[in-house]
Amino acid sequence: MSYQVTFTEIALKNLKTYPAKDQKLILQKIEQCAENPLNMPNVKKLVNFSPSYRLRAGNYRILFERDDVAKLIDVIDILPRREAYRRRD
Repeated sequence: MSYQVTFTEIALKNLKTYPAKDQKLILQKIEQCAENPLNMPNVKKLVNFSPSYRLRAGNYRILFERDDVAKLIDVIDILPRREAYRRRD
């Protein structure tokens, strides 16, 4: 029941700015989520927020959309916790 993961350019750009050990943690969490996104304890559906889901990885938040029909996880952005939920125009 593995999902395919895609990244936006913004998510990849942000990921490359983080320290190597944090990048490794983030990628491990994304890989675990792709294996079984329905039973991940650190995944939360966000209310009145786009993207619809977040995955907690240490002090970072992985914001993503999930398509259960196409078995696809689209990583929209990867941000430090303090910046993740601020509205951007």
